[in-house]
Amino acid sequence: MDIAMQKFPNGIPTLEEVKKFNGADPYPETAWIWGKDDEIGRINLLTPARILSAQKSEIRDGDTVSLNWPMNLPTKPAFGRAPCQHRVANHPDGPMVFDDWLDMNIQSGSQWDGFRHYGHQTQGRFYNDLTPEEVLSGTRCGIQAVSNHGIVGRGVLLDYYSWCQQTGKPYDPFTSHAIQLEDLLAVAKAQNVKFQVGDILLIRSGYTAAYYEYEKSDPKKLDEAGSLHPTLAGVAQTEEMKSWLHDSYFAAVAGDAPAWECWPPKQWALGVLIGEMFDLEALAKQCKEKQRWSFFFMSTPLNMPGGIASFANAIAIY
Repeated sequence: MDIAMQKFPNGIPTLEEVKKFNGADPYPETAWIWGKDDEIGRINLLTPARILSAQKSEIRDGDTVSLNWPMNLPTKPAFGRAPCQHRVANHPDGPMVFDDWLDMNIQSGSQWDGFRHYGHQTQGRFYNDLTPEEVLSGTRCGIQAVSNHGIVGRGVLLDYYSWCQQTGKPYDPFTSHAIQLEDLLAVAKAQNVKFQVGDILLIRSGYTAAYYEYEKSDPKKLDEAGSLHPTLAGVAQTEEMKSWLHDSYFAAVAGDAPAWECWPPKQWALGVLIGEMFDLEALAKQCKEKQRWSFFFMSTPLNMPGGIASFANAIAIY
């Protein structure tokens, strides 16, 4: 935070201010404002003061909701990834001792995309100018950096899927439905949500709900969803959406689909962690019952040096 304030004394910058600051840079929208040694991007916004404020305002009942989908789901992960394999066997100590093993692509289920996962395809760089060669040879910007900080703060759910059903705008989450900014803001207004700097934004697109429905009614849809090039509902990649996401300064964003953005994506480099395939069904139900769409959010990513991604390991507390 201190480095960002040194560069922008008037506070964290808008996207237009970043572009002006970067000047003649061939990629002027690159929002690497936390210093050349930074590895956690907007997780820097989760300061002790913001964490304490969230704890005081959001934890009232002590109720908890896990945001993690069962690790064996989806059975056919998107983008052609292999499903989770779980093995249980006796330990050599005897028949009353067991161990188990997991063999899986971490990004096949509820997970965080780290800053080493999907680079800027044109620029040839990852977060904070990290190169593909560095990804293969070192640990800079690995998921361990986020793990060492933790993702703890005020979470906010925008239940876009329910709002669309209630307002007569139904859609199929297994299609390339683009979630527009004006609709997200309408959801926030309907839920009486007021955003704060450092919020962890969760958007329910309905992927998990549709998955369970198709599992019963049309299993072939799950095969299509598990293809190398699936169609997925998600956040629209418009200029106004980009500016809003940048200027709102969310510490992290997540959703319930295999991609947070409408697929295929455009190239943004905002330095924000993206969570995918979070299980938001119980959370949406709890929020509706309590008429509260904000909560205390906690996640402890894997402490894997040089890791590309992590299990979500996320929980909401009311």
